[in-house]
Amino acid sequence: MNVSFYRDYYTLDVRGYRQHLIYRADQPYDSRLRPWFKAALQAEASTWTEVYIAFTTKLPNVTASLPVYDHLSHKLLGVCATDVVLPEEFRTFLKELEIGKTGQAFVVDRKGNLISSSTEDPLMKGSEHNPQFFKAIDSNNPLVQESAAYLSQRFGSFDQIRQNQQLTFSLDGTRQFLEVLPFNDGFGLDWLIVVVTPESDFMGRILLNTRITIGVCSVALVIALGVGIVLAGRVTDPILKLNGTVKEIARGHWSQRVEVNRTDEVGELADSVNTMTAQIQQSFEQLEGQRNAFSRFFPPEYLQFLNKQSVIEIELGDHVSKDMAVMFSDIRGFTSLAEKMTPQETFDFINAYLQRISPEVQKHHGFVVKFIGDGVMAVFPDQVEDAIDAAIAQLQRIQDYNRQRLQDGDFAIEVGVGLHAGHVMAGMIGAHHRIQPDAVSDTVNLAARLEGLSKIYGAALIISEAVRVRLADRDRYQLRYLDRVIVKGRTASIAIYEVLDAEPERERSLKWATLAPFAAGIKAYSGHNLAAAQFHFAAVLRQNPGDKTAQLYEQRVRLLMGQDLPQDWNGAWAFNQKR
Repeated sequence: MNVSFYRDYYTLDVRGYRQHLIYRADQPYDSRLRPWFKAALQAEASTWTEVYIAFTTKLPNVTASLPVYDHLSHKLLGVCATDVVLPEEFRTFLKELEIGKTGQAFVVDRKGNLISSSTEDPLMKGSEHNPQFFKAIDSNNPLVQESAAYLSQRFGSFDQIRQNQQLTFSLDGTRQFLEVLPFNDGFGLDWLIVVVTPESDFMGRILLNTRITIGVCSVALVIALGVGIVLAGRVTDPILKLNGTVKEIARGHWSQRVEVNRTDEVGELADSVNTMTAQIQQSFEQLEGQRNAFSRFFPPEYLQFLNKQSVIEIELGDHVSKDMAVMFSDIRGFTSLAEKMTPQETFDFINAYLQRISPEVQKHHGFVVKFIGDGVMAVFPDQVEDAIDAAIAQLQRIQDYNRQRLQDGDFAIEVGVGLHAGHVMAGMIGAHHRIQPDAVSDTVNLAARLEGLSKIYGAALIISEAVRVRLADRDRYQLRYLDRVIVKGRTASIAIYEVLDAEPERERSLKWATLAPFAAGIKAYSGHNLAAAQFHFAAVLRQNPGDKTAQLYEQRVRLLMGQDLPQDWNGAWAFNQKR
């Protein structure tokens, strides 16, 4: 049956609900024939299409699509899709990469089609009405062309490259270093990222320095031989003493001195060496003191993270971009606490608090990016378990600290911690005359929001779904599902969990004992059965009246009982404030 479809365009609110009709397209469009529709039906789950030509832009395009089924009959209702046009910004990013002087970077799919590159190669060829993919092997850039040809010849096809490869090949008599990295997000994107650099780009400076060193050494050797021949008969003994002492000094024994009692040139040389040694010893002591002082601003683990040997190598813009866990911790109600203290007392209190919790970050393979008043922002580059273990250790230290404070007649403090994981860019920001470490990304912002939610839910440690799915063993910790929330500044909801291992023993036991009715209340709440949800949360509060999350749900249920809930409501709760 030939059916003509016309697309309707609507405005949407922040929750994605349809609002007003904008216009209807004047050309028929059958989405069932599009690659993204077919890919979703074949996968029966969320997936990416292969790169294809968009009929509107005539440019390479990938689409993320998700089939939607009736939950009872499993009948297909439709397919949701989001197009991603591979823009010139991708090419601009690759061009800005510093890959030696003449190195290139490019991205291809498994068929050898050029997705993007740091060259001026076109991404498409053919006419406007018959666009075709541009093959990397047909590139106008010799380095890209030969790299693609070499990979195709070595592996037979690009589809055979399944792991990171570091290779070399020759182009015009010059050795080229090539690295190819498969990129697969698990939802259909399957590309190869290729970086190729001529050996001469980074060997030239090394060879020049080698020649300079050989020249300087040769000149020094000639001078030393000439002086030795002239003075050998008269100064052999003091020179041997001087030589022995200088060797000891070269080994770092700065307390060594030349003992030569002469008034001639050799004696003056010995005095000069002694003076120089004393000055060098003083300079090294000062440098060591400065290095130790700098290490408090740039700890060794941070230098190692940035792949720097010394703080003097740190420059504005140095960064590392990778997937990592981000931690935010903060003292609850610190503003009101500070009102009761003098500035000096506040200053001393913050330092005493930070000295107790900061070492736990380093012990668990992370590092503190910055202190924000009474708050701490830290990252854990290796695994999310490091971040969770560090947070639990910090909160245990706070429990010990509170026992000491209560014995001294002071008030106890409460600390909330939020953990999220994702792609983060951590490095040096600021101006050339003033730089400081920081980490930026949506992952960082969401971690800060989770720390703020810890007070609302009465949880010491909250983690996101992104952290939970990265756990190698999800039974390692006692986790309690809390809610699905939409934090300020975001439109998508996320699931959050409470790590009960971080709670004091009494609170942990009560929450664990009421886990079954709490989970039943969550299930009823999400399933629109508000009466059943109210029953289950009331049962939780009878056993654990201090459960703030159960209190929160009971208040929500009372509020929602007088409203008509949308059929597609999934229980997600939107927060309009940061904290």
